[in-house]
Amino acid sequence: MTLLQSTFLILGASCVLLLVGFSARESRIGPALMMLGIVGSMGVIAWRIFHATSP
Repeated sequence: MTLLQSTFLILGASCVLLLVGFSARESRIGPALMMLGIVGSMGVIAWRIFHATSP
């Protein structure tokens, strides 16, 4: 699996977590799922920035 494929896989999983969390926002687990989705998306972005700036 290439880096691009793994990045899209993680972003897809993060989007699914956001979707499920938003659908279940009235329950106890909904906000936690949305937070995991946001952290996953931001983690991928931070990882790509870190690797773009490191020599």
